[in-house]
Amino acid sequence: MRKIGFCHGATFKILDPYSETNISLFKKCGCNAIEVNCHSVSEADRFESIEESIRGFEYKSIHLPCDIKYRNDEATNNLLIKIVQYYKTIGAQLAVMHPDLIEDVSVFAKYPGANWAIENMDDRKAKFKNVEDLREFFETNKQWNFVLDVGHCNANDKTMKLADDFIAELKHKIKEIHLSGYEVFHDPLHRTEQVEIIKRCKLLDAPIIIESTFEKTDGVDGISKEFTYILENLA
Repeated sequence: MRKIGFCHGATFKILDPYSETNISLFKKCGCNAIEVNCHSVSEADRFESIEESIRGFEYKSIHLPCDIKYRNDEATNNLLIKIVQYYKTIGAQLAVMHPDLIEDVSVFAKYPGANWAIENMDDRKAKFKNVEDLREFFETNKQWNFVLDVGHCNANDKTMKLADDFIAELKHKIKEIHLSGYEVFHDPLHRTEQVEIIKRCKLLDAPIIIESTFEKTDGVDGISKEFTYILENLA
């Protein structure tokens, strides 16, 4: 089976993402991949609580916080020290962030111990939504990698041509895929039934991280429903 699993914060409306109960739900589904989603800087201090429980996953990545601007300053450096240390400890293979938060990309050169990546943005953002913006970034940052968020592609272009364009132009850079439905915001695909989003994953062999966000009405059963629905449509 290809490497596929959830962003560990997908259940934040139902469970504490840093609980053993949460991680065990992904294991029970048969996931062999996981992304530690450090949504805020303060969460970097909670990494150790799931360090042991995620060791069994074949593929691991880290999503950096979204409540900080990445500059060559004390706050950024303190965070990146923690990120890289945890990255090495768990044997992660990728560290991804939102490119619109990067104000000084040179700071990352001080931390060569991680494979850094950016993802394409959704329709709420002013930049990094199209091929041209990403091409410009990679022309000056050739060592960086790309995470293709197919849900974000759908938010910007319901025909999914945007996703096809990203794959055609940047396939060699794509090291991970973010997958979710997109009617409102990172909706479960078993509810939106947007099979056209899942189909783009068939064109790549990169690990898939499911970013669907579950509501209390979904319950914990929503996780297995989502995983099964995606696997069926990847077959």
